This record gives sequence, C-alpha cells and structure tokens, in this order.
Amino acid sequence: MPRDYKNRINSNNTRKKKRPIPGYWWLITGLLIGGFAMFLSDLEEAPNKPVTDVKRPVNQQDVRDVKKPIATTAKPIDSTKPRFDFYQILPDMEIVIPEHEIEERRRLEGTGKSKPGTFIIQIGSFKKAQQADTLRARLALLGIESTVQTVNQSGSIWHRVKSGPYTSFRMVDKIQNRLHRNNIDSIAIKLK
Repeated sequence: MPRDYKNRINSNNTRKKKRPIPGYWWLITGLLIGGFAMFLSDLEEAPNKPVTDVKRPVNQQDVRDVKKPIATTAKPIDSTKPRFDFYQILPDMEIVIPEHEIEERRRLEGTGKSKPGTFIIQIGSFKKAQQADTLRARLALLGIESTVQTVNQSGSIWHRVKSGPYTSFRMVDKIQNRLHRNNIDSIAIKLK
C-alpha cells in the first residue's frame, strides 16, 4: 500500500537551530583576554615594592659620633679634548660623495659614460648592538641586504649598519630612494 508523505513531519525540522554567536561577543571576549594578558605582563615587569624598615629611636650618643662630611672638589672636565674623533678617522677611510657629484653621476650613467667605482651605503651607527640588529632586521623586511660592522674608536665601540658594496651608482641611488621613502637616513660612501 502506498503511504501518504504529505502531512509527515520531518524530524530534522522539529529541532531548534542553534543561533550563531554574534561578532561583537567575539570582540568583547578578545579584548578581555588581551587585557588580562597585558595585566599579567605588567605584573611581571613591575618591580617589587621595597620593604620599609622599622625605625628605632636614635640615641644622643649615636648622633654625636657622626663625623661631618669632608668637602671634595670636583675635577674640571678637559674641554680641549674633542668629544668625537671620527672627523679625523673617516677622511682616511672613505670619501663622502657631495650632492652635485651625485647628480653628475646620474647624468653620466644615463649616457653610459660613468666612471667605475665601488660604493657602500652607511645606514646607521649605534652604541648598542641591539639597535643595529633592529635596523638590520627592518632593512631585511625592505629587501635590502646589510651587515653590521663593529668599530672601536678611541675606546668606544660603535656598530655601523652598512649595505653594499655596489659597483653601479644607479643601484646606490635606487636603494637610497627606497630608504628615504621609509624615513631612514643614509649616506653613500665611495671606497678608495
């Protein structure tokens, strides 16, 4: 015998469908979790509060035994010695290219009459190696290969971030333009 399926109730339709969680609840939950994580990291970084000592009464005898401090004279700073001496060191190693020569080289390279040379780009010089590595990583994200050169100048250590050497001044100009667009100062240096 045939069955009548017209008035039959489907078991799947009788169940209530679960409503999805709205997006703003996910946002609120994420903000709460992030705030809690910041709170925990702040607790780790906060120094411990110093413990205050219990003050004891001072005896008159203790006060009399204290000697008066002796006045010391401060040594004057030697103003004849320059603070930086790289002004004397750099001219021996490298030649800084003036702007008018850069324009002339661009014009000559366009005509194919440029003089050969080896160039490097100094992008930064830092006291701390971590700062130099940070800049080097930033340059890597821009697609610029660089090295960190450690130099000892008059007892202080400097970490220089350099890129190169380049034989084409057009490549130097291209990299300097990319650095300038990303607010990074640089200087082109011709090696002897």
